Amino acid sequence: MKHIKFILPLVLLIALAVQAVPFTSAENTKDGGWQADILKLMSPQNAPKSTSIHYDLDLPEDAEIERKTLNQELVSSRGDVLNVEFRFALNGITFGEGQWATVQDWLKSVVLGAVQNVQADSESLANVVAESYRARRAAAEAGETGLPAWANESLLLEDVIATVPYYPELTLDVNGSATQRLQQKLIELGYLSGHADGFYGENTKAAVMELEKYVRELEQDVIDAIPAPTAVPTPTPRPTPVPSENTIALAAVAPIYATPEPAEPTPAPTPMTPVDGVADGMLQAYLFSDDFKTSREDLKQGDEGSAVTRVQNRLNNLGYTTDAADGTFGGGTARALRIFQYYSGMDPTGVADMATQDKLFASDAKAPDNAMLTEGSSGEAVSKLQKRLRVLGFASIAVDGGFGASTRTGVETLQTYMRELESDAIAASGSAADESLLTVEVNGVADPLLLDDFYSDRFPAIPADMNTGASGRDVVRVQRRLSMLEYYYDVLDGQYGAGTAKAVTAFQRRNGLPETGIADRTTLEKLFDENAKKALKPYVLKVSVKDQRVYAYAPDANGEYTDLVRTMVCSTGRNSSPTPTGTFQDSTGPGARWHYFTKFNCWAQYAYYIQGDIMFHSVLYGSREGKVTQSSVNHLGSKASHGCVRLSVEDAKWIWTNCPANTKVIVY
Repeated sequence: MKHIKFILPLVLLIALAVQAVPFTSAENTKDGGWQADILKLMSPQNAPKSTSIHYDLDLPEDAEIERKTLNQELVSSRGDVLNVEFRFALNGITFGEGQWATVQDWLKSVVLGAVQNVQADSESLANVVAESYRARRAAAEAGETGLPAWANESLLLEDVIATVPYYPELTLDVNGSATQRLQQKLIELGYLSGHADGFYGENTKAAVMELEKYVRELEQDVIDAIPAPTAVPTPTPRPTPVPSENTIALAAVAPIYATPEPAEPTPAPTPMTPVDGVADGMLQAYLFSDDFKTSREDLKQGDEGSAVTRVQNRLNNLGYTTDAADGTFGGGTARALRIFQYYSGMDPTGVADMATQDKLFASDAKAPDNAMLTEGSSGEAVSKLQKRLRVLGFASIAVDGGFGASTRTGVETLQTYMRELESDAIAASGSAADESLLTVEVNGVADPLLLDDFYSDRFPAIPADMNTGASGRDVVRVQRRLSMLEYYYDVLDGQYGAGTAKAVTAFQRRNGLPETGIADRTTLEKLFDENAKKALKPYVLKVSVKDQRVYAYAPDANGEYTDLVRTMVCSTGRNSSPTPTGTFQDSTGPGARWHYFTKFNCWAQYAYYIQGDIMFHSVLYGSREGKVTQSSVNHLGSKASHGCVRLSVEDAKWIWTNCPANTKVIVY
């Protein structure tokens, strides 16, 4: 018999069998007992179903058949993934990858052209795709359209299988968009932390296993809800009649009642979902369906277990906490939950009731505008916080994006300030002082509520005007900000005295404001602005290694350091231990009046640090308050030190007295 051409009118040449079956079922097990599986947890319409159309091909008995499967996935209008599987029989031919790619492209056009108006169920999808395939091939055979270049009579379609909805089985090392979609859902439900990267590794497997354990608990709930069987009463036998002379012998008659043989006990139902870390199609179908039950019970402070871990993971993922999930519902979890409930428009009870968990595990769960930051956090959000703490006078810190101890201290300072504002507001309302009414905790943690308030227009970024005699927390802020800008060097005592007024005057002069010494509104707005100008240092010091001289320059009328006011003879480091060159400013400043060099058993006066242990200092002394070492005096003007810059006692004292911390020093 001649081989069948690829597809002629199918009704004449093949037998067609259509079968629609559920994706899986455990309704009847091998031992005949009723069992609880995922199908008991979801609506039938949400369970994956497959429809198979099989073509009974008339192939020669001696045919050498190779089989090839190609899949075409598509997404329905409601977001369900659908799949059409084509199974081919190859009769004595071999296709290369390039040829199969061409087949795949053609099948894609067949499927996409067929499903424009089809209902999203497996039977409709299978039938319409099969009909489209038949029509496209028949038209090609009739010459109405071009026959695909790969078509020949030895490539035969054997099955079309449509699955709706479709979820490919996912397991270790199965990577891609399907795994990424699964991971995202696992993250939303608190089973997985981190980001959905599309790589099915050990963490994803462990998360799937936790999900499977949870599904088994739900299956057990179904079993536990089955009413206990009603006991059947044991029948009472009737008394045996006493024979009489008129009674006929009944020996051969069946007994009035016979006890039945005891029935085999029915096995107790058990959950059917395996815990193997494999996300099969049915598990995914339930996970992505509206039937998925996000929680089984309310959770409260003191509870422990995997359900608590899920809540903690989700709160962390959304930005309500930075604590590691430990499975113990403590005070930190309760506080983070209250903040979530606040943002979600719920009563902030701190209890994870089932309604709260439904919102928490939803794909559109509300994340805070500003995620929680704590020691160890890093990134742009930390830089933003550091900058505002610095500009508004709460912390003298670098803006480096790393939440360290100094940033924590700044946050504590802010929290103390805001707590005092709260206390004042309560007192102003006429209520008695009651710490239980205060909401701000002084713990160094920048939670979302604190950050919202700190960044809002409600926060008093600019304090009220102040003058000499003022005192309190806002004076401390002014003093700290002036200190950051290097106008104020006294203690932050909260007292607006002569030193504070002098620093305010210097700030006003530098920033082009009237020099009143009064912190009025205009001055404060300029002071608490990120573009406020730092104080001009009295001098810039330049050290010439070649000339063995130190030059002190003062600022000119334009603020440029061009006015040479002092030239000092010095001794820089010998060639074996040279004085480091470069520009130094961040750590320069006066040290001890007397400095002892342990390594060389000698002393010097007026130590002024340049970098590390490199200093300006006087010529050397054999003992403190003793006589100067004449050789160190004689060597001034030549390289003689071990890296420091030696000066006469008078010049060293001048630098120590007149050059404040962070004076720029240039060694060249």
